[in-house]
Amino acid sequence: MNKGKILVVDDDAFFRKVFTDHLSSAGFNVTGVSSGAVALNIIENEPVDLVITDLVMPEMSGVDLLHKVKQHNSLIDVIVVTGHGSIESAIEALKTGAFDYIRKPVNEIELLHTVERCMEMKKILEENQGMKRSLKLYEASRVITTTLDVMKLYDVVVDVFMQSVPCQAGFVIVYEPGVKRFDIKTLRHLNIDAAEALAGGFKTLMDKLIRTAGHVSAMPIAELKGVEHEELENYSHLLVAPFLRHSASCGFMVLLGDAGWGNEDLASATFIAEHAAQSFENAQNFSDAKQTAFIDSLTGLYNAKYLEVAIDREVKRADRLLAPLTVLFLDIDDFKNVNDSNDHLIGSRVLIELGKLILKCVREVDTVIRYGGDEYVVVLVDADFNVAQHIAERIRSSTEKQIFLEDEGSDIRLTVSIGLATYPVHTRDKLEIIKIADKAMYRAKNASKNAVFLAPMPPAA
Repeated sequence: MNKGKILVVDDDAFFRKVFTDHLSSAGFNVTGVSSGAVALNIIENEPVDLVITDLVMPEMSGVDLLHKVKQHNSLIDVIVVTGHGSIESAIEALKTGAFDYIRKPVNEIELLHTVERCMEMKKILEENQGMKRSLKLYEASRVITTTLDVMKLYDVVVDVFMQSVPCQAGFVIVYEPGVKRFDIKTLRHLNIDAAEALAGGFKTLMDKLIRTAGHVSAMPIAELKGVEHEELENYSHLLVAPFLRHSASCGFMVLLGDAGWGNEDLASATFIAEHAAQSFENAQNFSDAKQTAFIDSLTGLYNAKYLEVAIDREVKRADRLLAPLTVLFLDIDDFKNVNDSNDHLIGSRVLIELGKLILKCVREVDTVIRYGGDEYVVVLVDADFNVAQHIAERIRSSTEKQIFLEDEGSDIRLTVSIGLATYPVHTRDKLEIIKIADKAMYRAKNASKNAVFLAPMPPAA
């Protein structure tokens, strides 16, 4: 007798076979696969009751697979498998929605007990449709509330809505009242032109929808004026659920169907929308906090913590586009004299003004960082050392000509020493490039100050 369909996911063939043999002997229909990608393909095309996945796998981790499984169908249970050294990851998986965890090496009795307990609970739920519906909504909301990346959250929200509320297509739009503009963030089973045509029709209802934010609305598509698109002829009704509201924008989940929705469907949509609203607020707060951690409190520029992030991002971009990037390391000459002749408050304001001057000398795509004290680092994208030398010279010359705090009656003059190093010419090591630029800066300072110095070219291989 078949007791349920189980998918075992592990890149280790030995453990995959151990799990498969134990579970098959117990009467379960078991399929073993070596990667999360293969597992997701099966889940999207076949009914699966339970996924047992190793936590540590290449390309897609067990936690990532857990997220995607729950995003596809929150009622598929997931048991994670962990080594003794990564219990913290297993606990984190439980918070995200895993049913339980099992430790390697596998104990057959523990494995079968955990799986039988999971299947028994699933059977009880199937016999109680009301409980099943409530659990599905609870699990769906947990998928949403554990997502802290705003852009990923749009995808999660649309998938959760579509598995919880009967519909054929859906998309997320954000409306910015100040500029009267719609921005379609993500869509499912709908052409972008059709979604834009439908979004355009909301203009006649937008004031009402904003006033009633928090309330789910269902209506015939025919009520929207001026909406014409061939693809929309396949649907007769739409459901609009507001899930995001703040001073700048309102977000809406739009579902399309060929029939209306009952009270239970509207209640489900309201439940998910409320959790989505809170999740977007949490994700935005998380993003703001992360951003604040990378901002220098004095100058408002990025701080030294952000340098590694910026270098890592731009090196990957340079490799992808086969384009160079150059790092400028800048130090103020004899800045101690400014503090000694005035006070540290004046010195701080000079540092702020210099930061603004550097920003004016570079492009918007470049990154300016206050490295610490009177040192600054500039990451110049798509810039070889020839281009970078022109930019560095512009900074040096502008600094030399500037009268700092002139508006306050001061006459403070500064010069800077700047070192340059270019990736991948000087090195292919993303951290070494900073050290090379730093050494070049000191050579400029030791030679004459108020100078730009290009790091020596490495010897030809």
